[in-house]
Amino acid sequence: FGNPESDIRRQALEGLYPWLLDIPQRSQEIKMAGHHHHHIDPDSGDARVFWAVLVNLGLTVAQLIGGVLSGSLALIADAIHNLSDALSLIIAFFARKIARRPADGKMTFGYGRAEVVAALVNYTTLIVVGLYLVYEAVLRFIEPSGVDGWLVVIIAAIALAVDTVTALLTYSLSKQSVNIRAAFLHNMADAF
Repeated sequence: FGNPESDIRRQALEGLYPWLLDIPQRSQEIKMAGHHHHHIDPDSGDARVFWAVLVNLGLTVAQLIGGVLSGSLALIADAIHNLSDALSLIIAFFARKIARRPADGKMTFGYGRAEVVAALVNYTTLIVVGLYLVYEAVLRFIEPSGVDGWLVVIIAAIALAVDTVTALLTYSLSKQSVNIRAAFLHNMADAF
């Protein structure tokens, strides 16, 4: 309050409605009473996202090589798709870092919206990649070609393992961030 006039108002409120002055304190107590979930250390979360990016980039390389060696356009298309997975995780990684910045004079509500924008980019990428894969599938129906099936099966098993690992790495983070949730759902969709 700080000035004499507001001190007089405060004293009047204390005399007439003492409970009114306790509302901010009680409100905070009520909020904290139901606050029992565990927070993940931001650096630990960043490490999880980093490893998820790394395994997805490794899978991308394996699928590109396997696609070329086996003659499978499906593997090459999936490699491009997994590259989009890795890029979506990179976007999520940087959005997490930006969102943790405190509010300042320019961004008075903070930088939390960066995660929402990243989630929008990731969902849009998922839709675009899906449409591209449908296009490639239609072209393959029109002009089919031979494929080394066992190499495709082996690489598909590796892809399933990588998608599962990525989903496990991002699962707990997805509960706190719409951005990481987009990446998590993206990988869950890939696994199924």
